[in-house]
Amino acid sequence: MTKRTDVNFDKHELKIIDTPEVLIHIFAKPNTVCGSIKFINTQGILAITGDYGNWIFCREFHPSAEGFVSDSYWCEKLRMASTQKPSDYDPERTRKEIEERLAGKEEELDEDEKEYLKDLLNQVDECEERYMVYAYDNLPKGRDYEFIPLIKKLNPWLEIIFDAFDEICRRGKNRLTPPSQEGG
Repeated sequence: MTKRTDVNFDKHELKIIDTPEVLIHIFAKPNTVCGSIKFINTQGILAITGDYGNWIFCREFHPSAEGFVSDSYWCEKLRMASTQKPSDYDPERTRKEIEERLAGKEEELDEDEKEYLKDLLNQVDECEERYMVYAYDNLPKGRDYEFIPLIKKLNPWLEIIFDAFDEICRRGKNRLTPPSQEGG
């Protein structure tokens, strides 16, 4: 997994506070609060606070054995629980995705699908909502919403949070079981 940002966590220390009620990962440089991130897991939620904003997710975070996190999964958990906006529509990258599909780099397309994608190129510079209404209303038969090219760019602070997630996973591979599942 490649890093999303150029933020260097080499000097950050990871402190873990683990009680039956709460699991906290404090990720900070020693003797300073600059660049710190606190991950607070309790009652089925993850609250993140620190120098990169405050975020509330509707799922607890526990380091994974794979050593990285899925941006799209965590954005979904962020949106379900709040009105925070993790990303913005990116018309330039959406246009590029459509052009790549038309060039045949991903999959074979029938004529209706090719025509649909060509029509989407004319809509890509609209706001996200208008683009998506057009895209949904004109989907080729047999295709669902996952066929619609829609590229978004993450909030830069959230990218730093995700890099910190990954770093905690790498460092915490020896602590993979949530406290509620230990001892059994």
